[in-house]
Amino acid sequence: MEEDEYKSTYSELASVPCIFEKALVNHRAKCSLSRHFYLADREGYSCDDAGSSEICSDILSRLRKNSVFALKLHEASGPLPHNMEIRVQAGGLAGVAKSLTLNDGVQPEQSLPVDDIHSNIASAIEKYGALDKLPYSKIVQSVVQFQGRRRRQR
Repeated sequence: MEEDEYKSTYSELASVPCIFEKALVNHRAKCSLSRHFYLADREGYSCDDAGSSEICSDILSRLRKNSVFALKLHEASGPLPHNMEIRVQAGGLAGVAKSLTLNDGVQPEQSLPVDDIHSNIASAIEKYGALDKLPYSKIVQSVVQFQGRRRRQR
């Protein structure tokens, strides 16, 4: 399949693309609103709700912005290099999940993978009132602590 055909077909299948697709493809998170598909030996995800996709886009841009120092970058005006993007998405989602239990005195055992991105973000908005009130300093700690796949030993 030519790349142009692939991109065209992908756009049709994912009319509302999943913002956290990298975390989903890497099995670091799940979402009740995501729809999984295969296209030309590749995996993809789309979102079933455009409104939720907007909220996810907003929180991802805030995660990128707040993770700039932790990733040793000068700025993050758009998508990051692949490994950094996975760190921000998976680590950020894990941090959001941890933030839901911060004041409860309950320590989550292991927050990866995240069970449901949509419900975690909705719960965080309910708990803190708005996305800009989330404890990003605590959430970014999960981005820093995130470990991707280990390299194979030869």
